[in-house]
This record gives sequence, structure tokens and C-alpha cells, in this order.
Amino acid sequence: MKKRAFFVACIFSCFLISCRNIGQPVNKQKSGSYFTDSKGQIAYCQNGNWFSLGISQMQADAKSFEVLSEDIAKDKNAVYFRGMPQKLVDKSSFYVDQQIPKDRFHVYYIDQVLGFHIIEGADPKTYEPVAGHINWARDKDHYFYSNDPIKVDRNTFSFINDYFLKDKDSVYISPNIGTFKAILANTGNVEAINKYYIKIYDTIYYPPFQQGLAVVKRPFNTIHKIRVLDQDHINIDNKTILFREKDFKYAHVDA
Repeated sequence: MKKRAFFVACIFSCFLISCRNIGQPVNKQKSGSYFTDSKGQIAYCQNGNWFSLGISQMQADAKSFEVLSEDIAKDKNAVYFRGMPQKLVDKSSFYVDQQIPKDRFHVYYIDQVLGFHIIEGADPKTYEPVAGHINWARDKDHYFYSNDPIKVDRNTFSFINDYFLKDKDSVYISPNIGTFKAILANTGNVEAINKYYIKIYDTIYYPPFQQGLAVVKRPFNTIHKIRVLDQDHINIDNKTILFREKDFKYAHVDA
């Protein structure tokens, strides 16, 4: 019992010492990871979790040190990510815009281990995330998916639903379920039915959810009315129920 009490006391003592040594947050409104210790030096401790992740002492200039976001900071000499100096950036013009690192020359994406990497072809002044669409961004000239530019007509490109996209020339399958590619020419009259299905004239399309499979399509002579039963089932003209299976397994079930 005494040994256990001694062990607990040691742990508690280490906790108090470490809490004291970690110091005070530089800017607790912007980050819980950058601290000024008792000697006035800057340290990085991810989310203040010293016990699991440790504390990294930095060779930063305390007087000019500025926290920009949770993991990004700068001083007069360098820009830092998780306490590590970033060599690619132009420190004099560096800033963070909507959580995206930028300088006057480049836009950067963040590798959580290695730090900043340049997004090739991105314009810092106009680059922005696309609201409501994870991994998508755009600038004045391009759309980007997962930091790579995609070849579409920038001015007419748009999202039909979660899995289909279009521009003036083509209809595309979204890269979030495979390779970004055109599946057919855009002849007009492209409509979203729900997050999965689209309608082009009298043909229904459903996305492939396995790499290498083709888009599922079902042509009809005419379509007068579509009723969405749920995200996977739709009713066509009160005669046919379509399910998400590749071959529309339940294609001729009466509604």
C-alpha cells in the first residue's frame, strides 16, 4: 500500500513539475500548443499534451514570435509548423488564410508529419476552399481536388450532386470515389435527383463505388415523374423502383 501511495505521489509530482515547465500559452485564443516557459523561451507541445507527446524547445525569437493558428507560427527569422522551421516559405510575406498557408508566391498544403508542400499552379490571392465540398478548392484559373489541379472548364464547372460534376463540355464522376474522369458529353438537361442519382433526359445514372466499374445507367422511353423513396431507392412513374445495385436488381418491381 505504501509503495502504491509513493508511486502515485511521484506521478503527481511529475505532473506538477511538467505543468510548471510547459509555461504559459503564447496566444491561447489561437493555439493551445505554443508556450512561453519560465526562462522566456518558446516551446511547442501539441494541444498541451506533454505527458503523451512531450515538449519541443524551439530556437525561436520570443520578442517577434506570433501564433497564426493552432500549429502555425512565425518570428522574424522563420515560419514554424508544429515547432519545426519551414524552409520553402517566403517568411516576409507569409500568412494563413482560412487555415491555408500562403505567401506571395505559393499556396501550401500541410503534411502532418513533414510540414508544408507547394500546391503547384495555385494562385495565392484567389485560392480558397469550396464550401460544402471536402478536399475541393479553386482559384481564378483552376479547380483543385486534394491539392491537385483538375482539367475542366473553370468558368462553367459545377457540382451536380455529391458524386457527379459538370462543365460546358462533359459530365464527370467525382474523384472522391475513384479516378476523376468524364463519363459522357454534356448535351444539357442534367439534373440532380438526390445525392446519388442524376437524370439526363430520359436516362438515370448512379455512381460506381468500386474502382474500375462503370457508371450505372438505366434508360427509359420517357420519364414523367420521379419520387425519391430514400437515398438508395427511387420510383419512376409509379411503375419501376431503382435500387443502387449495378444492374438495378429490382428494376421492375411495382411501386
